[in-house]
Amino acid sequence: MLKSFQARLIVLLLVLLALVQLGTAVAVLSSLKKDNYAQGVDAIDVSRKVFDLFLESRAEQLTQNVEILASDFVFKTALVTHEMGMVETALQNQGDRIDADISLLVSPSGDIISTTQELPFISQISELVVTEGQSGNASISTMMALEDGAYQLVFVPVKAPNLVAWVGMAFSLNQALAEQIKNVTGLDISFVYENTNMRIFSGGSTLIPTEKAIFLEEVGRLENLLSPAFSNDNKYLSLSVDLGIPNQWGVIHLPYGPWLEAYNNTRNQLLIIFSIALVVALAIAVAFARNMTRPINRLVEYANQIGSGEEKVKAPALNGEFCTLSSTMETMQNSIKSREEELTYQSSHDALTGLFNRNAIESHLMGSLPKKQGSLVLLNIRHFKNINNMLGTDVGTLLLSKVADRLRAWDQNIEMLARLGDDKFLLITKQNISYENCLELNSLFSTEFETEAFFGARSCMRLEVSIAVLHFEHATDNVQSAMRRLEIISDKARAESNLCVFYEQGQDEDHQRQLVIIRDLPIALETNQLFVVYQPKVGVADNDCQEAEALIRWVHPELGFIPPDEFIVLLEHAGSIQELTKWVLNTVLSQLSEWWTQGHKIRVAVNLSAHDLTDESLPNMVERALRENNLPNQALALEVTESAVMKDREKVIRVLKDLQAMGIHLAIDDFGTGQSSLAYLRQLPVNEVKIDRAFIQHIETNKCDEFIAKASINLSHALGFKVTAEGAENLEGVELLKQHGCDKIQGYFFSKPLVADEFFHWREGFHKT
Repeated sequence: MLKSFQARLIVLLLVLLALVQLGTAVAVLSSLKKDNYAQGVDAIDVSRKVFDLFLESRAEQLTQNVEILASDFVFKTALVTHEMGMVETALQNQGDRIDADISLLVSPSGDIISTTQELPFISQISELVVTEGQSGNASISTMMALEDGAYQLVFVPVKAPNLVAWVGMAFSLNQALAEQIKNVTGLDISFVYENTNMRIFSGGSTLIPTEKAIFLEEVGRLENLLSPAFSNDNKYLSLSVDLGIPNQWGVIHLPYGPWLEAYNNTRNQLLIIFSIALVVALAIAVAFARNMTRPINRLVEYANQIGSGEEKVKAPALNGEFCTLSSTMETMQNSIKSREEELTYQSSHDALTGLFNRNAIESHLMGSLPKKQGSLVLLNIRHFKNINNMLGTDVGTLLLSKVADRLRAWDQNIEMLARLGDDKFLLITKQNISYENCLELNSLFSTEFETEAFFGARSCMRLEVSIAVLHFEHATDNVQSAMRRLEIISDKARAESNLCVFYEQGQDEDHQRQLVIIRDLPIALETNQLFVVYQPKVGVADNDCQEAEALIRWVHPELGFIPPDEFIVLLEHAGSIQELTKWVLNTVLSQLSEWWTQGHKIRVAVNLSAHDLTDESLPNMVERALRENNLPNQALALEVTESAVMKDREKVIRVLKDLQAMGIHLAIDDFGTGQSSLAYLRQLPVNEVKIDRAFIQHIETNKCDEFIAKASINLSHALGFKVTAEGAENLEGVELLKQHGCDKIQGYFFSKPLVADEFFHWREGFHKT
């Protein structure tokens, strides 16, 4: 008995193969005797269809080739201008190119214009062209007889743009064509001319010469071969194909004698061989089947136990290759289990610190939310990016590991401890965290961290953290929503430099409100939710109003009135402020154009943000907007804040100088509240200083405010600037400002910000008083 599984498998395959061959041979040979003729008929019938399709395909190809000449611009031009030499040359060249036997050009009335060979069937061609031309066909394909030969003709109309001629090519059904069709069908082809007196191979035949002679002698009338019939002493099964031409036939020959002889020999041999093989194969299969399948079944059972996840499954004891396979499957089972455990660990733990990761946290929260007791605590290391940049990522990695160790040591009923990436650590506590607990957590960082910094030298550093706390009672059922709320207050803790920030009801709504404001700005600009109001600037010297400040107002359909201070800051952070600036500038200039056209030379100031001032294309954009509205440059004033100048001082000063060179009036807004009230004021290319309302509102009662205002006015005048005070709300304050030499005043004492029409009427009334 064979012990090798491989040997037994080979034997089994051989036996199965022998059985399959035996059954196939018996089935095939038993039916061949009945079906041989039918198969021959089917084969020759298929060949006839291929023969027809070949001629049709050839006609299409020939037509396409003739269409190339018919659509040639030079050819059509020569034909229209009657340059017959060029026409005949083109006709000859195209015919030679596509191996046409005859090339010709026929007028729409059927007259032969030109031909490369004398034609005996001119009347047929004329009748064909006239008939097809009247029917409006795009091309003509047909068969015609020439003496004892047959031709395939194609005609294509030449239009310029009306029909001026038909260009045609004739192709002989010759020996070369017969060879081509034989290559496609695999059967012999003959083109035969037959009349009452004779029968010849008019276009050639692929039969060998001796077979040709036998065929012509023994075949009867070709019309009797329209159904497959034996010819040539049963050596061929022949079929006639009507070419549609009188006395012209195509004949397909299927060699039948060799097939029948081979069948007889093969049948006798196969019946003997496969009869013996069948008996032997059946005996071997019965003897070995039971023995071979037993170990395979045991291995299949073992594999099913592994696949179902059963633990401590014992491998079956087998011999030979089956023993090796069993041991390998056992090893594979252990390896799979180890890899599953490793992948499970990696998917839920941070590779750097060994703490849980975000996936583990989210999975845990999905199973535990909602809950009323406990907290989510998000701890951020401040300025950790700077530490990485200065000391390197190796030091940063070491610090994160040490932070993780200290957090593990914090004993406050921690349910889970995770690192969410970068410098963020998350703690899930079983009890609600208080501010005192946050102080305890912060105390973990009171001791300096020891690290190796430059060239292996040891150094110590202290880390600062911000802590955000979300009690589970404020968390939603949705994990992502809870994590978003935690991130919101974490951002607030970092931005406000607070040690600890607790989530309060409504903060999530504030965040959603901010997102809605940023999202809806483009829609607001298109639907006129935003509009401009104008606050007058009153000149002290002449007690007149020749200037105003443009202010934006937004009434949201859902949020209602949105203060400018709120949405402008959000749009600056979102990078959308420049879109708003362009809208305001175009709106103001459009209104100014209307006033200036009426003869009211009012100057309006537009506020610019820090993002606008760092855009070096701003001067060109302003100049283009003024030109489009037919306004002089002095019609516009621009106001900038000191903090905006400090964002990128050198670039901003370059932009301001370009604007000043254009003649744009420039003003420093909120003077006295910025970062450099005096240091850079003398360097700024501005024309005017606006004292912030914080120093003007209570100037009549607060001596400090009065002193600051007076000093600012004197300093600005000394530097050559005009001064505007904003926020004047009572007569006493206005009188003090006039007394101290202020040039212009704006505030609620004169008027609140007004829409354009109201501002214009107010100004008219103010000038009359």
